[in-house]
Amino acid sequence: MTSTSVRKTALLAATFVLAAGPLSTGHALLDKTRFVAHLGAAYFAFHHWVWSPYRSGQFASGAAGRTAKLVKGGAALLFAAHEVNVAEKVARNSKDPLLKKLDGSLVKLQGSFANVGGDLKKGKFSEADLQNLNTSADQLSSASAANGQPIREIAAPIPGL
Repeated sequence: MTSTSVRKTALLAATFVLAAGPLSTGHALLDKTRFVAHLGAAYFAFHHWVWSPYRSGQFASGAAGRTAKLVKGGAALLFAAHEVNVAEKVARNSKDPLLKKLDGSLVKLQGSFANVGGDLKKGKFSEADLQNLNTSADQLSSASAANGQPIREIAAPIPGL
């Protein structure tokens, strides 16, 4: 290797280190985007596959296709709970004051998902728990929108649905 090629390589390496340094912490700049995207996917799954069928009576005893709707709703709840967990981790690890503020509401929402999921695992369907889950989701959405960060539903494909 000639001294010129060594210098070019050293210059290229130094440029990469200087450019990559800020990129390693740059993901914090996207925390709000990641937060809103995960919650948007969770809201879509919950509202489209659980809340709307529930409100239209498709989960009621004796409804046509009830079992299939409950299974699809359960799968959507698992997906939504996963997305909420990811959003909570983003908020917990973020330095953004808004996300830190919303983290408590996310923990409440996680608890609501756990209640509904626990009942479904036991073969029970609790309308009260489902309504509490919707209330928790609405409260989080309202708090986020009031702080300038609205959460919109994002249609995300759920395998099998």
